[in-house]
Amino acid sequence: MKLCKLIVHTKNFSVEDLIINPKDFPTLRKEDIVEIYHPEDEFSRLLLQINSFKEDLQGRETISVEQSIASTFQLRTYADVIVNVVDPVKVALESVELTFKDQYMGRSEMWRLKKRLVNTCVYLNKKIEFCGGTNRCQVYEMWAAGDRVACGVITEDTKVVFRSSTSMVYIFIQMSSEMWDFDIHGDLYFEKAVNGFLSELFQKWKKFGSNHEVTIVMFSRVFYPAGTSGEFPKYMLDSLQQDYKGRFYEDFYRV
Repeated sequence: MKLCKLIVHTKNFSVEDLIINPKDFPTLRKEDIVEIYHPEDEFSRLLLQINSFKEDLQGRETISVEQSIASTFQLRTYADVIVNVVDPVKVALESVELTFKDQYMGRSEMWRLKKRLVNTCVYLNKKIEFCGGTNRCQVYEMWAAGDRVACGVITEDTKVVFRSSTSMVYIFIQMSSEMWDFDIHGDLYFEKAVNGFLSELFQKWKKFGSNHEVTIVMFSRVFYPAGTSGEFPKYMLDSLQQDYKGRFYEDFYRV
């Protein structure tokens, strides 16, 4: 545990999330996980991984954190912070959700990315690039010990969930006779589907910045009270079907 001054840097200065002078921390090694927090804010701690050192860092006993990360975790520039090495096992994540958009990621890319993230530290809204920037995703949500957390370490046992913000979504709505019934509050089930479920779903997608391509398919099945196929006109015979009970029916759909 060591008390240092905090400064911030931009991506133009360095692509690293954390810059440390090895002379100030002779016991630290690459890939070590450190927690950073203000002495008066012990319950708001940032976890970062050391990927490189910089000996010509401005000032003695000073660390530099990327500007957007410091802003997200409310770390104040030029204020005192405590830097402490932590055991990765104690900050391991149970699950992490990664979101991506405007690109295709197959099972193989997801598997390779998950393997690459093992034993690395992630934090909220961290941007991750893979295969030379071909695949890009962002950390959306993390869980540890049953609670939502803001940062942690991905291990072999961490469940990595991938979610696309630009998927092709097909919504099937069955236009059955029950859709024209009233619920206990006097609302039609059809109105609840359109003004309730669909409206809330689209608002939620808009809130999270999703841009899905949606196709809504309305379908229905009509049963006919007929005993034989001879009771139907010839133009209906091509689309007419019969179920296991011997009932004649016809399927309709509208996209």
